[in-house]
Amino acid sequence: MAGLALIAGLLLAQPVTDFEPLYRQALEQRERTLGSQHPKTRESARDLGLYLAARGEYRRAAPYLEPVLAAAEGLPAATALHNWAVELEQTAPETAARLYRKALAIRQRLLPAGDVELATTRLNLAGLLLPDNAREAAKLAFAALGAFEKKLGPADAHTGAACGTLGAALATQGDVAGAERMFRRALLVTEKAHGPRSPETANALENLADLLEQTGRASAATPLRRRAQAIRAGTL
Repeated sequence: MAGLALIAGLLLAQPVTDFEPLYRQALEQRERTLGSQHPKTRESARDLGLYLAARGEYRRAAPYLEPVLAAAEGLPAATALHNWAVELEQTAPETAARLYRKALAIRQRLLPAGDVELATTRLNLAGLLLPDNAREAAKLAFAALGAFEKKLGPADAHTGAACGTLGAALATQGDVAGAERMFRRALLVTEKAHGPRSPETANALENLADLLEQTGRASAATPLRRRAQAIRAGTL
């Protein structure tokens, strides 16, 4: 069975041929001979779950979520976990956060501190944590921002997204000046990276307008809000 585990690790990187029957055969054999809770059985469940997730078949991978979270390892697995989390952000944010945390743990262990993929997982997790844990979200977004600035440059779209998330985390913590600085920077970067009429620019305008309104500056927020509405309506 060690050969199947090795093959599984290699296939996760490039899941082209359909090896699902082999994974299922290994899992079923171990369930019969070892029982469903044996470590080797859960290892096979993990491998099947990761294989399905790597192919984008997240619903079919869902029954194997717990073995995957318990024992996933390696960078291909981290990529599958990250992408799985992206798929679940809107419908199951708590599960998405668990997947991001596992992907983050793997990437922190295996990648340099400034790696872009590591920074992307940090930023995505930060966005999910904003409503309930702004302090951790700010730390994650700040680390992601530093990595994007260094690796991709200060005008990259990833940098703008990190500024926006960090701004939201700072605003939640009551740091109005820091939040405004980040939101204004996010708007400048996003306009250049995505264009002045993009949905991303509308989001950045609305974030800054919200902050201005909430801090008694409605008159300054009004033109930003109107511009965002024009972008959404396609009339700009």
